[in-house]
Formats: sequence, C-alpha cells, structure tokens
Amino acid sequence: MLRYLEKSGIKIGVNWYLTENDDSDDGKFTTYLDNDKEQYLDPELFDLLKKVVVCEDKSVSMIEQAEIFSSACFYHKLISRENRDEWHDYALEALRDAELVFCDPDNGPIGTKSKGSKNSEKYICPLEIVDYYNRGQNVAYYCQKARRTWEQWDKTKNEMIEYLPDARIYILTYHKGTQRSYIFVMHPEDGRRYIAILQKFLYTNWSRVFTEESPGKTDHPARVSAENLNWKWIPV
Repeated sequence: MLRYLEKSGIKIGVNWYLTENDDSDDGKFTTYLDNDKEQYLDPELFDLLKKVVVCEDKSVSMIEQAEIFSSACFYHKLISRENRDEWHDYALEALRDAELVFCDPDNGPIGTKSKGSKNSEKYICPLEIVDYYNRGQNVAYYCQKARRTWEQWDKTKNEMIEYLPDARIYILTYHKGTQRSYIFVMHPEDGRRYIAILQKFLYTNWSRVFTEESPGKTDHPARVSAENLNWKWIPV
C-alpha cells in the first residue's frame, strides 16, 4: 500500500512506533512467508521479508536499508511511557519532509487509556496525529477492530473527527485473518487525490485482501471478509 502511494508521487514517512521486545506476539505471525502463493501480491517485498524473518537480530532498519522505497524517511527510536513526549518531538523532526506520515503502533488508537498507563506505548495518541496534521501533513495509522463491538468500532474509526473536524477520513481494511484497518486523515484539498490513488490500488492484486470501508456506520464488514488465514502483513 505505501509503496503504491509512493509510486503515485506521494513522499512517505514511516513512524514504526517501535517498542522494547517483550513476551507478546507482536510481530511474530510470519508463517504466511512459508508459502510462496502470496508472493504475487508484491514479489520484491515478499522476498525481502523472507530474508528478514530468518535473521536472529532482525530489525526494521533492514527494511529501511533495503531500498524498497525510493525517497521515504523513517523514525525508529524506541518509545516508552517515560520518554513519550521527547520521543514524539524527535519523530516530528525526523519526518518533517514527508507528505504522508504512516504511524504503525502495535494496537492502534489509545482510546480511553491514559498516555502514561501500562502498555500505552503500544498505542497512538490523537494529539500526535493532530501535530502532524496541523503542520500540513496527512496521516495514516494502523488500527484493529479486535474485541470492539461494532458500535465501538464506529466510534474508533471516527475518533479523529472530534479533533480535526475539517479532515477527510478514508479507511482501507485488510480482511485476511483478523480485521485490520488503515485510517487516513487527510487535508480536504488532498482528499480527492489520495482517495483516487487508493481506489486504483483496490484494482490491483491487493483487491483480494483489501476493501475500502466507510467512516460512517459499519454494516458488519466481516461478512465480506476474505479467506480466514492467520497471518501478519506489513503494509509497505
């Protein structure tokens, strides 16, 4: 997805929201790489990930250095509860030249959790999105429905409208395995261009696993889900 956007002329910035390694399953679902049947979606990316996952000291830096992007900028400093404000300031500086900032927290929006609570570093805070937006950048961020009810999911999808009423919201949802969504928060003058690019993306091979989702009330999109295979994919 991000590679497609870059090839369409959008300069990408990636904030990995990288946390310390722990005993969780974050980043451990890589069995999809054992079967080459998914390689056709993006052969270059698939082959790179196969090489990365077998390395004992693998890191996101290996993806950054592989040059699968032509002009993207990255931020991979570790985030913690204690250093979050400083970490965010450095992120703003590192990603200042991006047109679109992609944020990849483990668990999506922080919701009702407080910024300093346990495991809060695994979430993105709305005001962090606001800071990028208010200086002219568009933002996309990872979000998962998880155990939310459909009513809770509707609220989560539209959360940024409370902070940025003029923003254009667009959502791409990935249906293979557990539902995962990528929520775009765009300036009104950029929205039409971005949505046109993303809708063209949905006419590529990726249409098999992605659909667009309305920011309005959800009509149970799980009923339209693709094959139920448990795999984790990096949206680059």
